[in-house]
Amino acid sequence: MDENRNQQARTSLTAWQTHKPMDYLQADTNIQWVLQMHMGEDYSRHLPMLSKAASMSASRMDSLAINSNRDENLPRLNRFNNVGERIEEVVFHPDYHELGACVWDTGVLTVLEQPGNELLSGALSYFIAHNGEAGHACPVACTAGLIKLLQQVGSAEQKKRYLPQLLETDYAKRLHGAQFVTEVQGGSDVAAISCVAVADTKCKGHYRISGEKWFCSVIDAGLFVLAARPEGAPQGTQGLSLFLIPRIVDGEVNDFTLRRLKYKLGTRSMASAEVDFNGALAEPIGPLEEGFKNLMGIVLDTSRVHNAVAACGLMRRACIEAQTYARHRTAFGKPIIEHPTVAQILARMKVITSAATATTFRLLAMGDRLATGRASEDITKARRTHVNINKYWTSIQCTQVVRDAIEVLGGNGTIEEFSVLPRLYRDAIVLESWEGTHNTLCAQVLRDFATRKLHVPWLADLSDVLSSITHSSLEVHHSRATLLLNHVAARIERLLSSEADYASLHIRSVVDHMCTLNNYLSLLIELDWELSQNIESEKGLMIELYYCLFIDQADPMNNLELPGLIQGICMESAR
Repeated sequence: MDENRNQQARTSLTAWQTHKPMDYLQADTNIQWVLQMHMGEDYSRHLPMLSKAASMSASRMDSLAINSNRDENLPRLNRFNNVGERIEEVVFHPDYHELGACVWDTGVLTVLEQPGNELLSGALSYFIAHNGEAGHACPVACTAGLIKLLQQVGSAEQKKRYLPQLLETDYAKRLHGAQFVTEVQGGSDVAAISCVAVADTKCKGHYRISGEKWFCSVIDAGLFVLAARPEGAPQGTQGLSLFLIPRIVDGEVNDFTLRRLKYKLGTRSMASAEVDFNGALAEPIGPLEEGFKNLMGIVLDTSRVHNAVAACGLMRRACIEAQTYARHRTAFGKPIIEHPTVAQILARMKVITSAATATTFRLLAMGDRLATGRASEDITKARRTHVNINKYWTSIQCTQVVRDAIEVLGGNGTIEEFSVLPRLYRDAIVLESWEGTHNTLCAQVLRDFATRKLHVPWLADLSDVLSSITHSSLEVHHSRATLLLNHVAARIERLLSSEADYASLHIRSVVDHMCTLNNYLSLLIELDWELSQNIESEKGLMIELYYCLFIDQADPMNNLELPGLIQGICMESAR
């Protein structure tokens, strides 16, 4: 009898494995509707590219990511060649490079050659990120930031020299980028940067960079973007400039040394290091006096958007793992998905993932409108706040969602070789710290509101969004959203009329309310569109549950509709 039960349990686990989707686009009805809403007629044109990335991510990429992230296959540092010459080489497992070839082949970077393709690139990144960072999501983000930097402020000669290789789909021919900002004494305090740039006496227009960078991800990149202070420049952020540093100059390492590779909690198959620059040859990118502006407005802006996209991909994969497992795993006489406690977790995971996806892809579409001249300057100002709060919220929720998935799997969820979840969890925690910690992002929002009045265009944008939601069945949600918008506006005004210490203490709470409003409206936009297209979906149920979880302050034990919402969402086929 026990042997039969053991075999039945293993048969159920095998069924769980075989019932996972082999195409992340076809299995995700929600993302299909989201992309159709934002892309319009272009969706069918992009469908072959999207399908290729989604199916490859669910199959070949998945197995390669698993193997290249094993402890014995992580990158290692090889400082010298066989004759003792310094080469500062990072050696990767072959599966890492094969995975990179798959990622680059999706066209995730080459589509950025034409303005207005941020949404398409983001969708490809979303599918790639179903495998976590996997060693390549960060290089893609950094390279995307470098592409945009060159496109917007690079010289004609720099564009000609670097862009073709940065936009390459052939992994073997690629040039990929990295961005080095953090220093040991400063961390997120960019104003404390001490790397110095001295004008080169032999190479006109070039500089020599000296100093230490403390946390340098994608250390194997062929081209670095680095923040440094030109000799004689003022202290603080106004004295910072951006430079391009090629890895190799005249066939030799460009006067830098790697101290060690970082032994990180997550994103471990992507190499990060501590670096000493010893007079490395560099050239300015953009005007020297606009270094900090371009760093924040282009480089980190791009990375923060990619960070949110990656969080959405991780959350979606966690939902797939937990939902399919719960359908096949039996406990106490029935599939665990039928237990209310498990159903509640699954429904919450799905709602949070949908909210994150709604807001992030609305942000991507906003970027495309700006890039193609279809949006106003006020949208540019509103988008800055959207980017910062969305990176904050998606990264926090990503860790929660992956942790919830691990709980659904129980002890099995902690086993590295049982599922992808332990690796996703480690990657999720890293996503929380990359491209600005939570407090850094909230402080920037407060600074932008206090000094640049950016809350005005941000609130105006959300007011316009609310006005665009017109379906008659959404009147109750419209009224709720109006109250929430007024509540958030009042909190912001109270914050800005208070003393600095008080505002600093409470900004994070205010940002939490801002994120709640933003997500609620983003979900309502999607439901409004789906209703206009006569699409039947579970979006209405998810919005009701989102309201119960994040907005309604009533005791959930008194909400008689809550059990039905939970069951309605989690018992739907995995989407």
